[in-house]
Amino acid sequence: MAVIIIANIIDFAAAMVMIWSGTMKKKSKILAWQSVQLLMQTVSMTMLGGITGAISNVLSVIRNIICYKDKLTWYVKALLIAASLYLTIRFNTQGALGWLPFVVCTVYVLLMDIQNPIAFKLLVTASFVPWVVYYFLIRSYTGAFFSGATVVTNSITLCQMIKMKKEIREGKETGDGQ
Repeated sequence: MAVIIIANIIDFAAAMVMIWSGTMKKKSKILAWQSVQLLMQTVSMTMLGGITGAISNVLSVIRNIICYKDKLTWYVKALLIAASLYLTIRFNTQGALGWLPFVVCTVYVLLMDIQNPIAFKLLVTASFVPWVVYYFLIRSYTGAFFSGATVVTNSITLCQMIKMKKEIREGKETGDGQ
C-alpha cells in the first residue's frame, strides 16, 4: 500500500506539470514541459508495475528532444516505433493493457510533426484520453484524475485557439483586421 501512495504522490507532482503544459500554445514549450512530466511519471509507473508505460515515457522524452531539434525524420520515427514495439513485446506483462502505451505513442509519433498549432493541440489532447484508463488500471489514481483534467484544460485552450483563428479570419474577410 505504501508503494501505491508514494507512486501517487510522485504522479501528483508530475500531474501539476502536465496540467500546466495544457495551457501552453507553443509546440516547443509543450514538448519541453511534457518531457519533464514524462520522466516523473516514469518513476511512478515503474513503482506500480506499468513497465510498458514507463518504457513509452522514456522513448517519448527522446522523441520530444529529437522533435524539438527538428530532426524527426520518417526514418527516426520508424526507429522510435520499432524500439517501442520491441520493448513492448519484450517487457509487457500486462496483456492487452500493456499495448495501450505503444498504440498511443505510435499514433503520436506519426503525427507529432504537424505544423498547424490547432491540429497539434488536438493531437496532444486526444493522446491523453487513453492514458486516463491506463493510469487508473495500474492504480495511479492521481495520474488518471489529472490526465482527465489535462484533457479538459487542453480542450479549453483548443477552443480558445479556434475562436481566435476564426476571429482573425473574419476580420480579414471584412477588412476589419487592417
